[in-house]
Amino acid sequence: MGLERMMMFRRDIMKKIKNYHPEGGLDTATIVMLSLMSFNHAPIRVHTENVALMAEAVALRMKKDARAAFFAGLMHDAGKMILPSCLLDGRNITDAEYAEVKKEAIITYQVRKKTHLFVAYCAGFHHALYEKGQGLTSQDFPSVWQPQIVEEILEIATIVAICDYVEDFSNNDELGISLEESLKMAFPNELKIVQVVLEEAGRMHYEY
Repeated sequence: MGLERMMMFRRDIMKKIKNYHPEGGLDTATIVMLSLMSFNHAPIRVHTENVALMAEAVALRMKKDARAAFFAGLMHDAGKMILPSCLLDGRNITDAEYAEVKKEAIITYQVRKKTHLFVAYCAGFHHALYEKGQGLTSQDFPSVWQPQIVEEILEIATIVAICDYVEDFSNNDELGISLEESLKMAFPNELKIVQVVLEEAGRMHYEY
């Protein structure tokens, strides 16, 4: 992506953040987080912004909460900010290092739960939906919560998870199977969302 295009892309992201008027200072927290990412984790910032835009588009198509999907997409990898960049540069890492990387969803949840609970839960679940041991479980929901709230969180977390998977897949051409095949194996019970995500990914001109 050229510098001019990147600057326009970033302006669009910032405009969306402000225009959504999120509660609890989520707009300020998100802008600060993205700015900090630019220093040591620039590729993660691009990734989170792409996931956010895709998740927002999918939520709109499916008549879900687009604002929640957008901010959950932006925040879903916030926990990686405290990890050394050398663990995220694409090299082969040790089992011990991978164990640290696997904590990022929980870290994001813990950092955001006191101020932006809905987004925190969405982020905390986004890996756990397709990889065991990488995030929250159903037991982490407060027992007093209504089923509808839990369902809404899981809906947005699933959209973010699938968009995240697509974004990661675009940077890995050694799997030997198509994106669609990989998604169907990872999310066999969410084929409707998978199809919409694939359509939106194609519309956003991703190349796989």
